[in-house]
Amino acid sequence: MIVTATPTWRPFHDEPMFTDDLLHGVDDIPEASRAAVITYLEQVAHVRRAPLHTTTAFNALHFGFDPQTRGYQAAVLDPELFVRLDTGTVALPVLPVGTFVRIERGQQSLWAEVVARFGAHDETHSDGWVPAHLSGAPATLDAMGCRPERVILDPEAFGAPLTARERVELRRLRQRGVLLDDRGHLTGKVCYPNPKVADLDDTALYAHHLLTAGKPLLVGGPLGGLLIDPHDDDTLAMALQTALDTIDKLLDQTPHLRRWGAYATPAERYERRRDRPGLLGGADLDDVAHAATRATLEPRFTGVWPLLAGWVDSAKVTDPEQVDVDPLELTAAAEAVAHVNLAIADVATSAVDGLLVDGVHLRIDDRWQAAGVWLAQPEPVQTDVRGVDPLRPLALGYHESLPSSSFASDTPPDRDLSDRQPDDGTAGRPDGADTDAAADGKGRDTGEDTPTGGDQVRQETRPDDADPDAADIDLPDGSADDAVEDAIVVEHLHDSLVVYTVALRPAHLDGDALPLPDHVDDLLADGTLVIELHHDGDNLDDDERIQQVERSDGELSGFAWPLSFYPGIKVTVAVARGARRLSAATTLLTKPLLYGAAFRWAADVKILAAALGIDLPDVGPQTPEQTVPRAANPNVPARHQGIGPLRKLIVTALRRHGAAGSFGARRLTGPQLFTALFGPDLSNPALMWQVIYTCDRLVDAGKLTCEPNQGRPDKPGSGGPDTFVWWPNDAARRQAQGHTDQQRRVALRGKVHEHWVPPGTRALPGGYQASDEARSAYAEFVRKVRGPKADTRLPTGYTFVRGHTRGSEPGSSWLRLT
Repeated sequence: MIVTATPTWRPFHDEPMFTDDLLHGVDDIPEASRAAVITYLEQVAHVRRAPLHTTTAFNALHFGFDPQTRGYQAAVLDPELFVRLDTGTVALPVLPVGTFVRIERGQQSLWAEVVARFGAHDETHSDGWVPAHLSGAPATLDAMGCRPERVILDPEAFGAPLTARERVELRRLRQRGVLLDDRGHLTGKVCYPNPKVADLDDTALYAHHLLTAGKPLLVGGPLGGLLIDPHDDDTLAMALQTALDTIDKLLDQTPHLRRWGAYATPAERYERRRDRPGLLGGADLDDVAHAATRATLEPRFTGVWPLLAGWVDSAKVTDPEQVDVDPLELTAAAEAVAHVNLAIADVATSAVDGLLVDGVHLRIDDRWQAAGVWLAQPEPVQTDVRGVDPLRPLALGYHESLPSSSFASDTPPDRDLSDRQPDDGTAGRPDGADTDAAADGKGRDTGEDTPTGGDQVRQETRPDDADPDAADIDLPDGSADDAVEDAIVVEHLHDSLVVYTVALRPAHLDGDALPLPDHVDDLLADGTLVIELHHDGDNLDDDERIQQVERSDGELSGFAWPLSFYPGIKVTVAVARGARRLSAATTLLTKPLLYGAAFRWAADVKILAAALGIDLPDVGPQTPEQTVPRAANPNVPARHQGIGPLRKLIVTALRRHGAAGSFGARRLTGPQLFTALFGPDLSNPALMWQVIYTCDRLVDAGKLTCEPNQGRPDKPGSGGPDTFVWWPNDAARRQAQGHTDQQRRVALRGKVHEHWVPPGTRALPGGYQASDEARSAYAEFVRKVRGPKADTRLPTGYTFVRGHTRGSEPGSSWLRLT
């Protein structure tokens, strides 16, 4: 695309392009308006040197980026409302993409817009290597609530090229290494109010900024002018989110831009780089892409920024004469990152059946850390991973590095655990309050059916009085001892909770009994107990699903096992201290057992084969169960990692007890899930928070979604406990999202001026001045949106136009000078 000499829209000269059309769905925008917005955004993308993010595209439309002067008008925006950065700043404030900043050094000031940012963890290596546990990890803050980031600024956002004074000031800041590094980027610790805010993506984080610290800028612009009551926080938040969603979809429709995540870069500029020789030209793009995709014996995680920075730094040392300009300085870094990711993405999407020609599976695993972390792994690759879009991050590195259980230990099963103190749960997510532990792992979509690796650490135990009927089983090849040992496997052991899996033998089914590990007796409440049985894949009758049982001789008696249960079927049971309700579940297999279509649930094949009187089939070598816990993931505190073996029980409880919603969804809050698992009479706050944290990890893995309950839009988490949602499939989730978008648009009806030109400043024609009426109207407007102490003087060279219906006469706003 060649940018036309005359821009399609000049802010402050033409009527605002940010109209109520942007508060409708993309398909509802009139064709002429949609075409004008798309053309304008393409022009802005071409004149700017950084990729256009969804948030900076919003800024361009809302605050008026002029393609002709290549910048915003600071006089209209008022830099006093920008985020202030002083040269003495030690830790950076939160600066999502789109934030306006002003760097102050003595009497000097430099204005800029944040155009890109990403994680800058110091564990990455200059050859691009990234530790697996960092890839896709939720936000982890240090003791001060901070984490390392690289924030890329555009100092030319208020007019390009820079003035001589601005160039000198920028050079001084870079040379001194104060605030800016030698490449002109903000690098260092960024401090967050809580982990929940840190886990928001840039679009959501910028919306949060505009609804809090940046609210005067938002309300004073076209969006505030479109709303009947711009100070209605709920309506303002809804309108802002709708506008951001619409603009993001419009960027998808721009024919001459290529998208990488939320960023859009001109396709023509990307192709020019591919045709260009030299540092980070086409040949280097291919080499960098090859470095990210090279085959190794183990899965390899490669970060784009450390790989790029190492590449350029090496060139500076080996051939300094060929590096006259650092291709990673200032906004060029953001474009280089987008181009490299696109080059690797082109390789990933060329795969056949998920594999490249050398048998390597390549996919993006994390868009945030290190400007993009790519995972290359050799065959064999799980089918459910190969079948997922390679450009959809699944956070496999993080999930596969998680320990199986936050309380897994080497403690022998018969050890007295009474001296172990449970997590008091006080750092959890209390209703109506923001805390430092608020919901690790929210706000990012990690993909569907994410494989979580081995998610259980098994501690095998053989109760002294268990298996009295082992002789009843006619096992081939003298394997009775193996079957006995495998009958009960303790998967989680803590003084307040035990989760174990038992393979039922014929004696259990015939005797209506469920065996217990020998160290569970002390946890059980006295008297009659209630057990709820979830038979995954079948709807049990109520009298089969909920049963009253008694404790006797190391087992629970009085069961009426469903007829579909067979010898060897595995049942997972959760027993909480003092609870009268126990939860149990079976697991439906993706493929039936080898013995026939009737055997559809996980089973101990040795016990089943013995009961059928047949030999075990030759199924090839089996991978032994992991018997020692992995090292704890440093990115998530142990108390926040939840209890892995509870995941299956939580999902089954949601499916059974969740409040039914549209498209087959089932919803419960964390406390409601706790009650469904262990009954209403159990009070154990620490265990309840472990249930909530386990739900958080299921959200990370894409098994559930989380809906924060409505509170104040400027305070995430202020609306009470989050609601966790189970969906029957991907299509249902997508349909529900579209339904939510439609509901949001309907909710805005009656709260938006339709066919309205919002009030705002306009550039004066030559030889004119603002009328007294316009000055008075401007002063009234500014006091309304910024408070009584705001500067009410009209900026020089501008007048003020009242809001009016499109096509009507707004009234005289300027006078000819005499």
